[in-house]
Amino acid sequence: MAARALLALGLAARTQVVALQLQDLQRAKENRTRRKDSCDCLNWAEVYYNNEAFCGRGNELYFLSRHGFTAAYAAIEPITGLPHKVCHDFFMNWQDPSCVNFDLLPFPPDKRTGQQWCYVGNDCNQLNGGGYSTNQQGFAQSGWHNLQSQSFQAWKICDPSGTEALASMPVSEVVEKGKASDVPLSRLLRLAYPVVQIDWGHAHYLWEAINDQYAANRTVSEMVDLVPNISGWGSDVELAWAALRPIAKSEQATILDSIDHGDNFHVVEGRAAYSVTRVVNGNAIYLSGHFSEEF
Repeated sequence: MAARALLALGLAARTQVVALQLQDLQRAKENRTRRKDSCDCLNWAEVYYNNEAFCGRGNELYFLSRHGFTAAYAAIEPITGLPHKVCHDFFMNWQDPSCVNFDLLPFPPDKRTGQQWCYVGNDCNQLNGGGYSTNQQGFAQSGWHNLQSQSFQAWKICDPSGTEALASMPVSEVVEKGKASDVPLSRLLRLAYPVVQIDWGHAHYLWEAINDQYAANRTVSEMVDLVPNISGWGSDVELAWAALRPIAKSEQATILDSIDHGDNFHVVEGRAAYSVTRVVNGNAIYLSGHFSEEF
């Protein structure tokens, strides 16, 4: 009798666990349906996992396609090098619904510079100039039947100052999002913020001077105004300071680009400055798959 009672209790507990799991699955499905019925940004990793979009057939590789790289090539050939790092290391692991920059490397500036985008439900009627990307179904129709590519997944252009846009979030929040998804922070920050072609070598004395003016009752704008103009340092430095002062005042996180547009660069935000640097054992960390620890 005792054994039967234990068996009955075990079966009841198991049935309860299964019921809870089914409820969780149903709730997740309902949440996805509600999101797809709106213009809210979709979770990037879920979009790819559910084959709703194919990385490289939307705007993920815009930094290449703007220079003539064809998205059709990205869809049918093994992606290596930087395209692989962008699609497989970042986007397909990015478990977040935030808007990202169109262009990883916006040089020279073009019509997409400063714009951010994300995937949305196909019934969204507020794409703000967005469009549709080709997913696996559309690729099959065009690739195997020699037809024009079909588009099945909607994407929108975001308000860069809106709550969905990474550009509107502080650096600390974006970094925490990157750690939560375990994606490369160097790639994430470049896809989050605007960038200027001014390196840290031209900027760090200004940021030291701004912080020298720190007082608890002063705003960042007031600190910047208290820093005297410089002269005699050469036109390059003087022009850089003139461009950087309003950036500091705005407190908009902004990338100070490296000379070769590489992975090591700086981000300024108000009077703060962050160094994005690849760690000494970056190769081993990258191969381990813990991408967020590489920088």
